[in-house]
Amino acid sequence: MVFAATVDTGLSSSIVVQEHKESLINSGVDGPRDGALEPTQSAADRRAMWGIFCVYMAIGAVGDFFVTFLAAPTLCQYVFGPMGTEPGDHTTLGQCNVAPSVFQISWNFKIFFGFFLDLVPFFTSRRKGWILFGWTGGLVMLAINASLADYFVENHRFDLYVKSLMVMCIFYTFSDVAADGMVVEMSKLEPEGRKGYLMTTCQLLRFAMMMTSTAFGTLAMSGQSYQPPGPPAPGALVLPFELQFGTVHWMIFAIVIPMYIGMWLWIRDPPAPEDHHANICEGARVHGGKLWTAMKSFAVFMLLTQCYGTQAVANLMNPANNGIASISKPTNIQTGIGSVLGNLSLMTGVWIFRKFFMAKSWRVTLFMSEFFLALTSALSIMSIYDTWGISRNGWFYMFTSSLPAFIQGVGRIVSSLAIIEISPKGLEATVFELLVSANNGAISLNTAFQTVLAAPFKLDDINISSWEKNPDMVPTYQTRLMMSTVFSLIVNFAGAFIFVWFLPKNAEQCRAWAAKKSWHKNWAAILNVVIFAVPFVYANYTTLSHISA
Repeated sequence: MVFAATVDTGLSSSIVVQEHKESLINSGVDGPRDGALEPTQSAADRRAMWGIFCVYMAIGAVGDFFVTFLAAPTLCQYVFGPMGTEPGDHTTLGQCNVAPSVFQISWNFKIFFGFFLDLVPFFTSRRKGWILFGWTGGLVMLAINASLADYFVENHRFDLYVKSLMVMCIFYTFSDVAADGMVVEMSKLEPEGRKGYLMTTCQLLRFAMMMTSTAFGTLAMSGQSYQPPGPPAPGALVLPFELQFGTVHWMIFAIVIPMYIGMWLWIRDPPAPEDHHANICEGARVHGGKLWTAMKSFAVFMLLTQCYGTQAVANLMNPANNGIASISKPTNIQTGIGSVLGNLSLMTGVWIFRKFFMAKSWRVTLFMSEFFLALTSALSIMSIYDTWGISRNGWFYMFTSSLPAFIQGVGRIVSSLAIIEISPKGLEATVFELLVSANNGAISLNTAFQTVLAAPFKLDDINISSWEKNPDMVPTYQTRLMMSTVFSLIVNFAGAFIFVWFLPKNAEQCRAWAAKKSWHKNWAAILNVVIFAVPFVYANYTTLSHISA
């Protein structure tokens, strides 16, 4: 691979740069204001925005497909399972917990991707080259995974399967980070009342493709080969057809090809910032100085604390989740329907946020989301004790697993809007990915806590096999699952009350936090680095160490 030392945009004037970026926003998102389009420029700008949309749609079609079915019992417990600690069990509770985080672990390192991509062009391209490089490599790895998928299943190598998906994700992380940088650059120029509109549109399209690919996976993987171990549960729905596991991967490959073509045809590079440095070493020095300056911020301190507190504490996942899923025995079509409904609810939540809450108090919106999300988790207790005789089955599990998605959709974008206000020009991707890395690192920290806490509550040996083989132990199993669930609820409620105060109420307060001169000191940057790095390192180490267990 050869990197050019300069970026030839053909534009050097800061006025031209500003006008060019504004044209992308005005014609690509808002549409024509007077009912007429400039025949050449406006059509090109609209196509450029659709190219960016293709990146997020591809992530929804590929990345979110695998996250959905790795998080559900389908792959870890059914295809590669059974899950448990007895002879003949092929996966562990720890592997099932950490699999989605290991697959996406490169997203935890987006800060480093962002710094590199803000600085180093791909040949003469600032963003487009990296987007195409990322998805080209991602699709090559998807094809390799499709060829080896059946081998992984036959040899019970769930760990190798997840690691091969991880390599695929590393490739398209380049694409995602480059697109994020473009979106943040454009979002800075949106009108005050519509700031965040482009970002939420990208997420809506991503969720739409996530819902489409999940619906496909539900139909393709609901035959006999994808069912829970043991005899079928009453009311279990098994389709008379299915696709071979490797074929499912090839179909996902085919789904994303039109979006990949759209990236080649429509994306065009934004102009370089007026202070862009042609010399990479000089640029690294200047960008490093900018990043260090950005870290000297009360706003960054509050947002980093809010990310880790909300995602790892207020959203702490119940360590008993996989055990509850195992005894509920949902079929893939039930979990798939739940995922589709959840994705639809997520899109509805994002749309409601964009329509009604984007200009309201971010803090109130986040608090409502976290509080009601914790309340919905209490429904797990009904599954444990089979309340009213209707709660321990695949359909109830489907309902309880999809219900929180609407609430998450409302609060999901809130933290991202604050990043628009504090990222310096020319360092949009780096600062954006700093907070995204903290957010994803916090999700991994959440998974690490979930996995580590399984031991104190003695959850490792609770699954459908032990439940059915040892009826005298069922009351003991129920107590363990219940104690874990109650503990999680207490942590969720406490986290929601505490960490919501670390999010600014609105863009104005975020700018005021960033302007606090008493924090523009080296000690503040060191403090923020420690807050970011310590939980980040622990979360990634713990997550990776459990996938091969």
